[in-house]
Amino acid sequence: MRTNKLTHAVRITLMTSPLLLCATPGTAAAELEAQKVERIEVTGSRIKRIGELAPTPVTVITGQTIVESGVTNVADLLHKLPGTSVGLAPETTNNTIFASGLNNTDLRGLGSNRTLVLVNGRRFIAGAPGSSAVDLNNIPTSMIERMEITTGGASAIYGSDAIAGVVNIITKKSFDGVEVDISTVRTEQSGGEEEFASFTFGSDVGKASFITNVNISRQHQLRGDQRDFMLNGPITIANPALVGYTGDDVLPGRVVWRTGTTSIRNWSKTGNFAVAGQRYTFDKDGNLKPFAEGELPPAGIPGTTNQNNYLGRDGDGYDSISHTYLRTPLKRLNFATVANYEFNQDHSMTVDVNFSRTRAYGESSPAFLAFSVSGENAFLPQDARDLINSTDNKSVNFNYLAADFGNRVYDQDRTLARVAVGFEGAINDSWSYDAYLTTARVQADSTWYGELYEQRFYDAIDAVNLNGNIVCADRAAFDFSREIDGETVNYKKGDVVGAKAGCTPLNIFGQGLYSEEAYAAISTDASRRSSIGQTVVGASVSGDIIELPAGYMSAAFTAEYRDERASTLPDPAMRAGELFGNRSEPLDGDFNVAEISAEFSVPLVEGVYLVDQLTLDAAIRYMDYSTSGSDNAWKLGLNWAVNDDLRVRVGKSKSVRAPNISELYAPPGQTFRAFRDPCAASEIATANATYKANIVANCAALGIPTDWEPSDTWKQSNNSGYIRGNENLFNETAHDITVGFVYTPSYIDGLSITVDYWKFDINDMIQSFTGPDVVRYCHQGDSINNLYCDLIERNTDTFEIDNYFESPINSASSRTSGVDIEAAYGFDSSIGKVDFRLISTYLEKREFNSTGVAEDLVVSTGEQGRPRWRHRFTTSYNYGDFSAVLTVTHRSSTVNDREWTPSQNNYNDIASYTQFDLTSRYNVTDDLQLRLGVLNMFDRVPPTSPFAFNNSNGYYDSLGRRLTVGVNYSF
Repeated sequence: MRTNKLTHAVRITLMTSPLLLCATPGTAAAELEAQKVERIEVTGSRIKRIGELAPTPVTVITGQTIVESGVTNVADLLHKLPGTSVGLAPETTNNTIFASGLNNTDLRGLGSNRTLVLVNGRRFIAGAPGSSAVDLNNIPTSMIERMEITTGGASAIYGSDAIAGVVNIITKKSFDGVEVDISTVRTEQSGGEEEFASFTFGSDVGKASFITNVNISRQHQLRGDQRDFMLNGPITIANPALVGYTGDDVLPGRVVWRTGTTSIRNWSKTGNFAVAGQRYTFDKDGNLKPFAEGELPPAGIPGTTNQNNYLGRDGDGYDSISHTYLRTPLKRLNFATVANYEFNQDHSMTVDVNFSRTRAYGESSPAFLAFSVSGENAFLPQDARDLINSTDNKSVNFNYLAADFGNRVYDQDRTLARVAVGFEGAINDSWSYDAYLTTARVQADSTWYGELYEQRFYDAIDAVNLNGNIVCADRAAFDFSREIDGETVNYKKGDVVGAKAGCTPLNIFGQGLYSEEAYAAISTDASRRSSIGQTVVGASVSGDIIELPAGYMSAAFTAEYRDERASTLPDPAMRAGELFGNRSEPLDGDFNVAEISAEFSVPLVEGVYLVDQLTLDAAIRYMDYSTSGSDNAWKLGLNWAVNDDLRVRVGKSKSVRAPNISELYAPPGQTFRAFRDPCAASEIATANATYKANIVANCAALGIPTDWEPSDTWKQSNNSGYIRGNENLFNETAHDITVGFVYTPSYIDGLSITVDYWKFDINDMIQSFTGPDVVRYCHQGDSINNLYCDLIERNTDTFEIDNYFESPINSASSRTSGVDIEAAYGFDSSIGKVDFRLISTYLEKREFNSTGVAEDLVVSTGEQGRPRWRHRFTTSYNYGDFSAVLTVTHRSSTVNDREWTPSQNNYNDIASYTQFDLTSRYNVTDDLQLRLGVLNMFDRVPPTSPFAFNNSNGYYDSLGRRLTVGVNYSF
């Protein structure tokens, strides 16, 4: 009797599992026929179940689906799923110095650090030092059997970081033969091309089996000037209609002026300055000339900054689009092998080895510097010297784009090595075990090219003629007198007192006019070495505890120990802050955690009217962190099979996220901010009425007199503070609810509908604030006993703020809810098999509050990053050896800002976006397969909104129409 029920459960699973939403067409029947009644582990549970419905919603993507999508990196497909957002990606990290080229996924848009990525149910090492987010570049696409995506808190099962859910990547375990796969993607417009090659071999004979894969892939850079939609983007200006307008109608403050591109007149390759309203620059040979520029926007608009840019790419200004990059180039080498050995039919061992190397580089403009040039500069031509000396100060403000030093390039070289050893088997007929050890290391080295020593540069360009020689000026730091040849010479601050030792003067008034010695003294490369380490050891047992009237009560018990380490070592020049824009301090941090968990599946009712089966699922986990202390997570769920057609599930859980190494131990880096002290009598007099009483009480509690004022020196200074980690952080906590059903009507063969409502409430989220905000929130609080006041140090004598710390604190909260819909329908006909798949997500609410203060609540539902609807619809057709897949991805129309008012601009609305991909496959022989596809077949570009067209957040396709071609040969 029990065997029949198990077989029936397997059939139900195959009918209702979301696996079919993305499975290879035509495989379900074959899988059903070959399916054995054995216990399997599904994502979201450690209990090995016998083919029953997963206790939480799970979407499954097969490896074949990834191939048929025309992508060579699993991240590219994950980014397009309705329930995920782009974390870090080559499209979003070009100017992120330490992160360029990383590929992270972000479930529900709650953050990559709140999305747990597993490989074969086990943790994988992070991709960046200090973070917990996994770099998907390290997962070889050709080794993926399937991906199981569980959205919903899963900390009770897997521990920290699973607040938003789990992406469990299941790799292939064995292979018998040799397979070669080669593909390429060629874009219609140049830039962004891709190449991919994979070699797989293995053997599956007797007790031992293995599979080994090596793949190489390359994604080329995409520059802004390689795409028409960027060259013809919207240009916004202050509304000319506002000039002299006295009417009653509300006019927008900014409007779209033209389409095209602009150049920035403030920066030029040979520098520029203005005298008496006329701007000047130099030609390549160093001759003074009027600054050439294109058409300027209308002038005279109140409050406008329109005059910073001019229309077009010609002239002497900075053509910024030439240094706008839509995609970071990325090279990947992945090696993976999985070896299995069966000691006997009950016990086996598995060894997984991963090695990968990724190379990526971000690129941006040359360094841009603003400084003062004196009319006495020895390299200036005479007409420029005369012009500058005609000004009151005999100097001018000079803006310089250091093109002679080249573009700044951020080269990232990351190497991963990982070994996982596992033992699994049967303890008896109903209990099994799984024990594992994983150790991994990532070496991430960063190199910056096109850098310069900033102070050395300023010293070298201050060139003066001293005794007939051009030297770097050594200037007086203060007024003083000196005896020279028996006479007293008075020097004022800034006067030349001699030549600066060890400095070679540099001529920047032209191009290539400097000496090699001067160039070598100023230009440099910089580097930072980083390492990440992870060790995980764990074991679990799973089986039946007792037979109840409705079936067997099952359980799983797990114990796990994990150690995480991260360190960075910037070179001495970076640590000293000597380079332009790149100061960095070393990081060295680690933590460990010991965890135990228990999970139960309790059958409550079976075989009564309207209750074919009712099961209670429960899990609890205890965690003891060396950093944030002990905590727990739990999960409760009900699975109700009404009948063979309808199943209902309800789940509620508490999840946690422990602070990562960067949040805890980020090294202090000095920063400078200008702000006012709320305790000053002058500030209290004009304080916001809502907080005035709190400010007065808090300042009194600090012992500050009511008539106190900080010194003029303090008021006029950019006050120093530090950006650093916070070792006092504690865990984030999330509560989520899931309610849904799976409907597989027996009267419509091949139809499956899954609907799930979900809601996440996250509290004590880790958030960082700038110094001015730290000061403001401290004094506006109900008392000085708050998280913000802990980040401020006042002088006990003067009461002035001596220090502030821009450290992360547990202050934020988030509320997110929505509905997931998954549907599948397929049918056979005399001319082939047709399958339809739909995955949709509706966003009901997205709220975020960084401080906990009511007025700081931000509702972003329906904004560009949080569209109401996202869909992915797939139609597949199979006939004999030919198959084709049409995929449609859609984002509903959005707005840039929900708080928008008509007086701000006339371009807040952002249009919907739909992309079509068509791929096909033909089996020439049993061994040879050809693939051909057109991605973005209608060449959809990002919406023309000023907030969307450059796709800086990766929401839209920037590559345009492209052809993908692939061939697979196996033997």
